[in-house]
Amino acid sequence: MKNNDASTIFNNIEIMLVGPQGPGNIGSVARAMMNTGFSRLTLVDPVEFDCNEAWSMACNASENLKGARVVKTLEEGLKDVKYAAASSRRKGKLRHPTLSLEEATDKILNLAKDNRVAILFGREDKGLVNEEIEKCEIVFEIPTSDEYPSLNLSHAVFVVCYHLFQSTLPPVMPTIELAERNEVDLMFTHLDRALKHLGYGQDDKGGEYLLNIIMKNFKRLFGRTAIMPKEVQMLRGVLAKIEEKTLK
Repeated sequence: MKNNDASTIFNNIEIMLVGPQGPGNIGSVARAMMNTGFSRLTLVDPVEFDCNEAWSMACNASENLKGARVVKTLEEGLKDVKYAAASSRRKGKLRHPTLSLEEATDKILNLAKDNRVAILFGREDKGLVNEEIEKCEIVFEIPTSDEYPSLNLSHAVFVVCYHLFQSTLPPVMPTIELAERNEVDLMFTHLDRALKHLGYGQDDKGGEYLLNIIMKNFKRLFGRTAIMPKEVQMLRGVLAKIEEKTLK
């Protein structure tokens, strides 16, 4: 994905905290958002957060905290939002079918190309209530251990933001400098010679046929590994040592 595409998408995604109860968590959320490239933060009926605890937890993400939009009700927060996704770990008969984080990520990123999308996170102690869930188009769950599934609010926000951020990054394949073909051929010649010094191909138990089979298997092996120059040098050093010992 191009940088300008990702920038547009991130600008269309709004992190919305509903009834946050800890100023430290609000500051930590601002920091988690900045770590992953997000800046739109909306606080619905929050606790007082203009305090040292919030600012210190925000650290260098004070701009996100300072620019947070504060509203009294969820209806006001969702006024200009076209699509809302709720994060919840609680399931119930009245709740939407719960999507996986991967499914929600794909849908959010696709819609945020041209639409304002809000991702809702609930209160630290009880999350989002059913009435708030009903105002959202989808509900998704962050996978956690069954033994202790509850996530800290800022941790939950970071997991979701990081998942979105990572999904927008172009795939990066590690660069591998392969050994020159002639160097690899010389390595195999050296290997063949070293094996003969060890007695392969010179007895009645398979003889030259066995040596040929061994060499073919080595070529397949090194072909699969995409051998690099330093590996060729290392192996030839080992082979030279074998020849040195066998010629004594």
